[in-house]
Amino acid sequence: MVEFHDLPRLPRRNPTWVIVLLVALVLFICMPLLARWVTELLWYRDVQRSDVYWTMFWGRWLLGGVVGICFFALVFANVYLSLRGTTEVAWMTLGRQLRERAIGMLDRTLRRVIFWGIGLLAALFALGVGRGAADYWPQFLLFTHAQRTGTVDPIFHHDVGFYLFRLPVWELLNHWLYLSLILALIFTALVYLATGSIRKLQGATISSRLARVHLAVLLALIFLVKATGYYLARFSILYSSNGLFLGAGYADMHAKLPGLHIMLALAVIAAVVTLVTAAFRQIRLLLWYVAGLIVASIVMLGIYPALVQRFYVVPNQREVEKPYIQHNIDMTRKAYGLDSIREEPLTPAANVTAATVQESAGTINNIRLWDPDTLREVYRQRQEIRSYYQIINIDIDRYRLNGQLRQVMLAAREMNYEQIPGQKTWVNRHLNYTHGYGVVMSPVNTFDADRREPVYFLKDIPPIPQYPELKITRPELYFGEAPDNYAVTFTKEKEFDYQRGESENVDTLYQEKGVGIPLRNPLVRALLAWRFGSLDLLISDSITSQSRLLFRRQVVQRAKAVAPFLTFDRDPYIIVGEDGRLYWILDAYTRSIRYPYAQYTDLEISGDNTVRSNYVRNPVKVVIDAYSGKTRCYVIDEKEPFIRAWSQVFPHMFQPMSAMPDGLAQHVRVPEGLFNAISQMYRRYHMKWANDFYRSVDLWEIASNPEQPAASSMTLEPATMPAYYTIMSMPGQLQPEYLLILPYTPSQKPNMIAWLSARSDPAHYGELQVYNFPAQSSFEAPGQTSARINVQPEISQALSLWRQLGSTVKMGNLLVIPIGGSLLYVQSVFLKAEQMPIPSLQRVIVADQERVVMRDTLEGALTALTGGKVATPPISPGVTPSPDSLYIPPLAPTANQRARAQSALDHYHRAQAALKQDDWAAYGKEMDAMRGDLEKLAK
Repeated sequence: MVEFHDLPRLPRRNPTWVIVLLVALVLFICMPLLARWVTELLWYRDVQRSDVYWTMFWGRWLLGGVVGICFFALVFANVYLSLRGTTEVAWMTLGRQLRERAIGMLDRTLRRVIFWGIGLLAALFALGVGRGAADYWPQFLLFTHAQRTGTVDPIFHHDVGFYLFRLPVWELLNHWLYLSLILALIFTALVYLATGSIRKLQGATISSRLARVHLAVLLALIFLVKATGYYLARFSILYSSNGLFLGAGYADMHAKLPGLHIMLALAVIAAVVTLVTAAFRQIRLLLWYVAGLIVASIVMLGIYPALVQRFYVVPNQREVEKPYIQHNIDMTRKAYGLDSIREEPLTPAANVTAATVQESAGTINNIRLWDPDTLREVYRQRQEIRSYYQIINIDIDRYRLNGQLRQVMLAAREMNYEQIPGQKTWVNRHLNYTHGYGVVMSPVNTFDADRREPVYFLKDIPPIPQYPELKITRPELYFGEAPDNYAVTFTKEKEFDYQRGESENVDTLYQEKGVGIPLRNPLVRALLAWRFGSLDLLISDSITSQSRLLFRRQVVQRAKAVAPFLTFDRDPYIIVGEDGRLYWILDAYTRSIRYPYAQYTDLEISGDNTVRSNYVRNPVKVVIDAYSGKTRCYVIDEKEPFIRAWSQVFPHMFQPMSAMPDGLAQHVRVPEGLFNAISQMYRRYHMKWANDFYRSVDLWEIASNPEQPAASSMTLEPATMPAYYTIMSMPGQLQPEYLLILPYTPSQKPNMIAWLSARSDPAHYGELQVYNFPAQSSFEAPGQTSARINVQPEISQALSLWRQLGSTVKMGNLLVIPIGGSLLYVQSVFLKAEQMPIPSLQRVIVADQERVVMRDTLEGALTALTGGKVATPPISPGVTPSPDSLYIPPLAPTANQRARAQSALDHYHRAQAALKQDDWAAYGKEMDAMRGDLEKLAK
């Protein structure tokens, strides 16, 4: 007989190889995550924002870990207790039942399988809950740095900071604890059922004392947590909506709020009843109570408030809802800063006079004739220069040039990596073609007389400035709006700068020291190669120990990474700094959906997206150097509560606005996204009293855009007019300033009722002002003026003729320009010929309340509109007019001057009549008289 020790032995395996294989497998699985972590840390070190990285890192891991561990501990502790309390008889019974199903298992093995199986399941749930919780790290940081706002809600009289900073976290904790207890109850009950501690016997349910007490305690805790949820839900009624306004209404206050109090008490009683019934084994009583609790919840929180709303509130809505409507008005005005808008009456004159134009030279010299979309077409045709450059967006800004404040339009010339010449190799995409080059700039109101195209202040490569203030010393654009594409600098390859002539290329080397991730370490190169999926990054001989990698070069993505807790406007804009460098300025928002009683709106943000908000501010300006990528955050509103909180979290991130260089501060502006949100809310919330609000007696609309009738065939309403930047003098003021304005019309009426402005110059930054027109008068809105333009015979005939000749006619934006005490309407006419696909500015239309004129130029149109003579506008003392200065009509002639001119004309006609009769004596006499009138008129 063969003994056990006589059996041949299998060769023993070396455990080292197993360990190596396991380590390799773990590294392969974890490598993407490791590469991400390390390269992110290196990037944050490069931008000198390691504090942001570690705050996010530990914030996510601590929050996710704590929540996950607490969840697991709560669930698994109850499972462990239930397993420990299971009797030997129950284990033997379970083992017998498994053997009957052909699943034989030792008692000890059975216990381990159940123990570790449920533990693994609980761990998976904990991992999911922890990962979800990690995304809420900003809310918990704000909770620990909560700020007071100085405004209290009108119902519970808490500072609004409680709703912005603390309530969201209390609700999350309540939700997570409730979920944990529910799952603990389910898992525990399953263990007791599986082991027979709870089972059916002869039609009756029997349970062990431990199972009964254990499950009762868990259920009682669930009821107590639910009671806490009802307590917190009291505050959520401040965000309820009945379709009329946001916030608690009559039914919420007199039906739902008492219902929440009742349900809170019933939930606490339910916890007590649960323990009592468990002690006395009255499970049926508990089931009846729970069923009654559910029914009470449906009645008290659903049916009863709905009945109160329908049968009491709706028939008496104006009176019963009046105080709550007033709460909504007051809090909405505070949330959007509408209560700080200055209101001024304005009664525009019907006609624009020569005197008005003369007195508004700063405004007239900056009327925008070029539309951004049209100008982008021209720029792309004329100034992209090569196929590998692209102009993505047109920005509007102002510069002081030669002593004059000029409004300009400009665009960055960025690299188009999909259009680089030759093969799109790794070397070309990441080492050679690394940057865009320069900007294009033109004034908003001038064009070449021959080609009818823009007159450039900055153009070509290298950039040629028309003014010394626009000289660019660093035209290279390594950071911009183009899709992100990493670049490697300080390599053996020369970087392409621009092409001179037909074949000569000008190369460059990146000069900014200490920028980018150093590639001297092979491990760093390997991790970066893994992250970007590029083996060339690891093996290329062109990379040296001095090489550095730049990534996250798209400016919005860069700003979001530096300040991930801020929301960014969709339109970053480029400026030419006084130091000759190019900079991007981004507007950053703080926002919330937790402002009590404040109405929601859709805020326009980066990526052409919108996000729901009922509180929004623009307290931060982010400046990014287009060459070095250095990112700075400047606080323009230090009192804003979210910024005060984040300044405590990141004490070295923000700089005061006073630290921003003057050359940059002069270009700060109110962003369109914020202004659009404010202007949308002001349509209705300029009404300050509940009765007016309820009746909508003075509801406004943003003026319709006559050039864009509807967003789709399913949209009946025309598109609204976009807000537009302009340089103009406010009514009653002489100094022109940079404004963002938008006109309003009454609801369902075409006439203009008001216009809203936001001031952007540093001395008055952010101030909002609305000019209200008399309600009993009628002033044309852009839609009415557009209709009047279209039926004007001279204009309609010209447009028809151009279309018949094969040209594409495009009407520009119709702008309403308040000048002095009048309203001037300006619209450009663009043509695109079949043989020349570049839009040209062919005509300028101007109008006031009574007249419409179309001419070749703006000055010609203004001359025809006002009847004045073209003259040089007033120029600042000591400043020589530039050749592209706009000429405007002088002041209207006096009565004596008009009489003298008429006398000269009469003498001229009589002289011509004498000439026809060969009466030379009379002819000479009349000519002498005419000369005398003209001499006196000239003096």
